[in-house]
Amino acid sequence: MSAESLDTQTVATDLALASGTMSRLLGQAAGQGRSVTAWRVLSSLERLGAQRVGDLAVEQRVAQPTMTGLIMRLENDQLVQRQSDPKDGRASLVSLTESGLQEIRGYRSRAINVLLSGISDFSQEEQLALARVVPLLQHINEQIAAGLDG
Repeated sequence: MSAESLDTQTVATDLALASGTMSRLLGQAAGQGRSVTAWRVLSSLERLGAQRVGDLAVEQRVAQPTMTGLIMRLENDQLVQRQSDPKDGRASLVSLTESGLQEIRGYRSRAINVLLSGISDFSQEEQLALARVVPLLQHINEQIAAGLDG
């Protein structure tokens, strides 16, 4: 494909569809029956530390009652715990338990193994092409995140 014939609209569309499909399939393969939102919440708690239920709801783009129900289920499964917010006694902070940390690490390990099984069939040239794309994808993610933060 020459530079003149590059259709960035098609590239963006194909990339969005492929990454969305991959995320959904990895969630199904590695998720062990938990929702994608549950895994995203556990991952967020691991990355960012304790958060309020309302903040988690905004981050995941769900209604607060929906997030409250999810947190209750995760709490019943002993994956998260709530404690009083030291800045506001009326609110609580949700954090990962040790079991929750092990669960999210297990999820990632299962997802990586699913990817490895697909990538291992690729030629070395194809694997190198994928390796070159990863920094570009990370850069796109950073740009999108910066736009959301602003």
